[in-house]
Amino acid sequence: MLLWISSLLVYLNSADCARAIWALNAGGGSHRSVDGVVYNADPTDMPGTTSDHGVHHIPLLARVHPQDRILYQTERYHYDNFGYNIPVHKNGEYVINLKFSEVYFRSSNQKVFDVRLNNQPVIVGLDIFSKVGYGTAHDEYVSFKIQDSSLLIGDYKLAFDGNLHLEFVKTPYDNPKINAIVLYEGKLEEVPKLPPLPQEEDEIIQEDIIEEEPAKPDVLQDRTVQQQPPVQPKKVSRPKKANPYEDTSAQYWPILISIGVFLPTVILLYNRQKAG
Repeated sequence: MLLWISSLLVYLNSADCARAIWALNAGGGSHRSVDGVVYNADPTDMPGTTSDHGVHHIPLLARVHPQDRILYQTERYHYDNFGYNIPVHKNGEYVINLKFSEVYFRSSNQKVFDVRLNNQPVIVGLDIFSKVGYGTAHDEYVSFKIQDSSLLIGDYKLAFDGNLHLEFVKTPYDNPKINAIVLYEGKLEEVPKLPPLPQEEDEIIQEDIIEEEPAKPDVLQDRTVQQQPPVQPKKVSRPKKANPYEDTSAQYWPILISIGVFLPTVILLYNRQKAG
């Protein structure tokens, strides 16, 4: 309900600024929008195919007042390029409003096409699903000027004979299409706009995120740890291994000398005892 009211207020506040001088409901019948724009029915002798697929499959098309959903539910598409001729006979500033909605594909890069105005590319690589998703209204705006016999689109100046040729150009990605068209006399900022896309409830707003600083290490503790000397391995005392090639005869000399002194003494005492 709030979306419908917002959409209606946007239309009503802007309708007095830019004047719709031509409008078409592609693939459908005539229609009067909430802001008073009268859309012509799509001619039956146009190339391409009309479809009301969105009427049956997208009854609650998002971003649009219920009265104007029909503008995004019917469409014309074609297996090749197709377009419309729009008469303009007055100098001034204009905005052409192209209305789209993706009511068939449910992923990007399935339907992609271009738009040209009097053979000048004005929209390149339009992927409706990539812009707004499935079953959602999407508007594109092309500003231009008519000055005497010239059509001014951005920096381009083209010869103009009083007729705009709006062309939808096929690419390798499916077929070009259009849901509705409005030509306004006025500036872009004076043209009614769709309300903004609704934001997801779980969307994270970056400005509200406060990043915590990582915990800083205890500097004093680090210094204490750094000042401690490294732990040295303990030395264990073990008996010295004998060198098998070392000369050890000198250590037996005291024993031999003792034996050499002791034995003669014993013999001498024994002989004296025997003689007495």
